[in-house]
Amino acid sequence: MVAASMNNLMTEIQSENPQFNDIPISYGGSISIVRRIENNKRGVGAVLLSSEESFDILDKLGYLDNELSYTFASNSLVLIGKTNKKIKTTKDIESIKKKVVIADPKIAPAGVYSLQSLGSLNQEFLDENVIFAGDVSSVVGSVKNNINFVGIVYKTDAISHNLQVLFEFPTNSHDKILYKLGVLKNNSGNSILKYVKFLKSSFVKQKLVDHGYLVE
Repeated sequence: MVAASMNNLMTEIQSENPQFNDIPISYGGSISIVRRIENNKRGVGAVLLSSEESFDILDKLGYLDNELSYTFASNSLVLIGKTNKKIKTTKDIESIKKKVVIADPKIAPAGVYSLQSLGSLNQEFLDENVIFAGDVSSVVGSVKNNINFVGIVYKTDAISHNLQVLFEFPTNSHDKILYKLGVLKNNSGNSILKYVKFLKSSFVKQKLVDHGYLVE
């Protein structure tokens, strides 16, 4: 199970490596993925989550094989949309007079990071102008379909959807955006382990860079 924000990347990797077509991948908000696994982890071989906090929940429950867990990549946040006004600081967002669409923090870490990044803005502005819209994919769709909206997404989503970036949030305005990969105990067959090893390859690392991710 993979964070929704990595859909385009993982789909591309799968399409160019048919030897792994037998590995089914489902996508969703990292928080909702954790909830699904808490209810029923049977059949889930591995997870790739965009929240260290979500990952730690599964780790503390004893579901993950610690020897196979690692940081897959990192990301940053950007503001997307269309406006004639220059946005040089977070505070400038208040002056563009548009609704700000973010992922729902109850289901997607992107929403948590977004709220953290907007924390310096006037509370009245936030209450009147911030709209929750599911996961990152929903934010992208909302902004594409409404010129009165701007949205906060991962930089990689802006690149993959060829969206106009209005502003990149300082990395110190939110928690580190880390993608953690973990293999679940007792559910990891040889095919899953082979695939996880492949995800550490130079081919995958180059794909990550091409899509705008940061890799070690």
